[in-house]
Amino acid sequence: MNILVINGSPKDTNSNTYRLTTAFLDGMQQELRDIHIKELSISRMDIRPCLGCFSCWNRTPGQCCIQDDMRQIIQDLLWADTTVWSFPLYYYSVPGPLKNLIDRQLPMLLPFMEERAGQVGNGGHPTRYDMSGKKTVVISTCGFYTAKGNYDGVYSLFDHLCGRGNYTTVFCGQGELFRVLELSARTNEYLSYVKQAGQEYARGGISDQTQELLDQLLLPRETFEACSDASWGIDRDGTITEENGPARKESDTLIFTRQMAALYRGESYPGKDTVLEMYYTDVEERYQILLGKDGSHVYTDGHLTPTTKIETPVTVWRSIAAGEIRGDEAMMQGLYRVKGDFTLMLKWDTYFGGSRPQAKQTETAPTQKSTNMNIMLIPWIVLWIAPAIHKQWGCLISIGVCALVPLIFYRNRKTVYDILTNALVTGVSVAMLAGCSEK
Repeated sequence: MNILVINGSPKDTNSNTYRLTTAFLDGMQQELRDIHIKELSISRMDIRPCLGCFSCWNRTPGQCCIQDDMRQIIQDLLWADTTVWSFPLYYYSVPGPLKNLIDRQLPMLLPFMEERAGQVGNGGHPTRYDMSGKKTVVISTCGFYTAKGNYDGVYSLFDHLCGRGNYTTVFCGQGELFRVLELSARTNEYLSYVKQAGQEYARGGISDQTQELLDQLLLPRETFEACSDASWGIDRDGTITEENGPARKESDTLIFTRQMAALYRGESYPGKDTVLEMYYTDVEERYQILLGKDGSHVYTDGHLTPTTKIETPVTVWRSIAAGEIRGDEAMMQGLYRVKGDFTLMLKWDTYFGGSRPQAKQTETAPTQKSTNMNIMLIPWIVLWIAPAIHKQWGCLISIGVCALVPLIFYRNRKTVYDILTNALVTGVSVAMLAGCSEK
């Protein structure tokens, strides 16, 4: 199978849409052996606008008078069995350079009027070449919280080009999230669905089950729009006038803090307000996040009394948020410090994790076990309290707890610290039973 990928993003391979396209192609390649892929990056090609001279219809039939890359692109379109159009949504349609390519397909048509079965619109032109059996896939991302209702112009365009229902679409809202490392766990999960869609398409078509996963929101609307608004780093009222000049840009650290605050789950409100103070030691910036019943608010003046303080280099906290290093491991290594109420740290995933619509559990979406710091603390707490009440029975209880803790891991992922905790608590308990001093 010959597959032509038309990458219509001005960002070339750095585009968010291209990540979806790559995942879709990976799925197809896993399913098909004899597959040949050719990619065209429109941003790097010479494709001038159509002149509307109709030379390709009367003076030089099938040949455009403009000498540029479009001649080879037409040959590539004829070579392909499947054409994959990959582009971001620009003003409810395709980017300008890609529209030039679409306009310049005119030499592929004959000038005569023709009504075709299933044709969209009134009037049409027959194709100059045999295009029967060729397939089309359209992949796109947009910056809205959902793709629904925003692709009317794209649907209309491809309905005319291919015929309604004669092409496959993968449209994803919240496209900018694919470049946010801190959300890579969620975006990688979505990319796995796109890969599954590619496999199914190679087998004949995307299933309803997979399509339902593709239609899910990456984050709830309120969370996404709050993150998106915070990413610009300017106030909503930061207008530009001759009097006040351009709007003041916020620091990257403050933007990062606002986006973290936007991920707060209001339903986790414990009944009283919590003030999280973030002190970024490497840039000497301090911000406070009020976690309340009505949502989260970021304060820059430090006037609140913090419940929990986190002192960390911003580079470390970004790495934790991106999943590059584990939060508990970083704390054990002394990469950051926590002061005040530690409850927030133990319930971090409850406050800030899982801020997305709940996905239905399906065979194509397996759940991944998460870690739980509470499991590591349980044996130490028992060891600290029980032997102080009664040495022999307290030590036996500590050993028994260590023996029972592994049963909890059927729902949680075990870490090296959990293993060390069980070994150390058991060892200390045995040593005390053998007569060693509690000290």
